[in-house]
Amino acid sequence: MRRIAILAFSTFAALPAFSQKPPAPAPAAAPAAPAAAAAPTGPHPKSPEENAAIVEMFKATDPDSQIKAAEEIMSKYPDTDYKAQVLLVEAQGYHAKKNETKAIVAGESALEADPKNYETLLLLAEIYSRTTKSTDLDMEANLTKSDKYAKDALAELATAAKPKPDIPDDQWAQLKQGETQRAWVALGMSALLRKKYDDAKTNFDKAMTLYPDPLDMLYIERAYTAAKRYDEALAWIDKAAASPNANDQLKTIATNDKTRVTALKKQASQ
Repeated sequence: MRRIAILAFSTFAALPAFSQKPPAPAPAAAPAAPAAAAAPTGPHPKSPEENAAIVEMFKATDPDSQIKAAEEIMSKYPDTDYKAQVLLVEAQGYHAKKNETKAIVAGESALEADPKNYETLLLLAEIYSRTTKSTDLDMEANLTKSDKYAKDALAELATAAKPKPDIPDDQWAQLKQGETQRAWVALGMSALLRKKYDDAKTNFDKAMTLYPDPLDMLYIERAYTAAKRYDEALAWIDKAAASPNANDQLKTIATNDKTRVTALKKQASQ
């Protein structure tokens, strides 16, 4: 939930020119010499059609619709001021469909348009850290990217201002904590693949102190299982199952994973 909430805040707050309601007329003033209309400042849509297309993109609720809308915007309005956000939506759509190759392409393009967007940095850090395998020839290159993106995101989050001034301070702090957690999980995954087990533990513990997400605990568990660190994997399964935030589906997954990891541990000891 924290990720959905923060995206809604950051995205719609950054699109003030998308209001469908025309501004109120200015109060009457003494006649003056004609002057050119003031040009809009900051990011803005360059036409009503672009405005409508971006509004519709953010209304899309499924990955296919989001991807289609984003790609149409980039085709019709390649110079849009919202290129970084449109490409991020496309990347998130592909990530939801588990097409990480296309998610990375869109995400890297989004980062070229806005190198300081911590949502894009976090997405790429997660993808690289969770899809890289110890047998990959480019493992080190991918993990180096993941670490850079995670650390850059931490730096941006440390000074990130509220996207809307009316967000309560405590809610904004909680949202930032949730996003910061994502960076530490990515750093932990990277350390685990590099067999830096103490660093991995430290990073994962930092992450769960910020936001104890049972789904992330299961991602961590499976990373330990892949590394054949079965005791650590079983410990994370138990944490996920015991979490008050774990729903029935996650508890079922934890139960099934525990059976599988216990069998793997037994097999390894024989």
